[in-house]
Amino acid sequence: MKKIILILLVGFVGMNMPTMAADGVKIVSKTKDVSSGSVSNTIIYMTENSVAIENTGGKDNSSFIFNASKEEFTYVDHAKKEYYYFDKAAMQQLKQQIQMMVMMMKQFAASMSEEQQKKLGKFMNNDASPMDFKAVGSASKIGKWNTQKYEGSSEGVKATEMYIASFKSIGIAQDKFQVMDKLMTYFKTNLSEIATFLPTGGSFSQIGFDDSSPVFKEGIPVKTVSFKNASADNENVVESINQESFSDSLFKAPSGYSQKQINMQMK
Repeated sequence: MKKIILILLVGFVGMNMPTMAADGVKIVSKTKDVSSGSVSNTIIYMTENSVAIENTGGKDNSSFIFNASKEEFTYVDHAKKEYYYFDKAAMQQLKQQIQMMVMMMKQFAASMSEEQQKKLGKFMNNDASPMDFKAVGSASKIGKWNTQKYEGSSEGVKATEMYIASFKSIGIAQDKFQVMDKLMTYFKTNLSEIATFLPTGGSFSQIGFDDSSPVFKEGIPVKTVSFKNASADNENVVESINQESFSDSLFKAPSGYSQKQINMQMK
């Protein structure tokens, strides 16, 4: 009788527990807007083949979900309870449509509104000036991590400061972060064009790293300061980096949200 009860209990627990993804990494950080003082929160969940970046607070309430093995991308707008989903075929088709639209728009650029010309300019100038990074100063401690400071500049103008904690200092193997390299490659290949049509604000800054960036090569940036007009614009500070197991539901659009199609109009 006891054996039967035990079997039933094990079966009940197995049926009701959420499916858990393989061991992954969770990074929790806060970003402060220097001028307004507003604070937003970001949590990055990583497994071997998936990434979910969740933004809350401030002006943003969204998630980016990327499946590296299937090359699938989902943008989730939690405020509107909507999401945009792109598999590999859909992304290629959308890119082709955008490229054709840009070619047509170039012919009518002179008659466009100023805002439309700005949007068109984003497509025509995806090869923005590269960022140059260099290690500066002596090592310093941010939170509980030993870090090396890097400065990034574009055309000689300082754009960012990063305090990189090595993988050894963090205590997590570098290969646990490899999926982020795949995400950044995907971003540069696909999303730099698509992002203009998504209601993302500046949210893609979390994944738009330059090729020369030390991020995920030398380690993890546990403090990042971005600059605008020679003054600090915002500051991101990592609060924790831990290895955890996650529910598979983190890497899917929430149940009950409606799927939307991207708006190709340049309003």
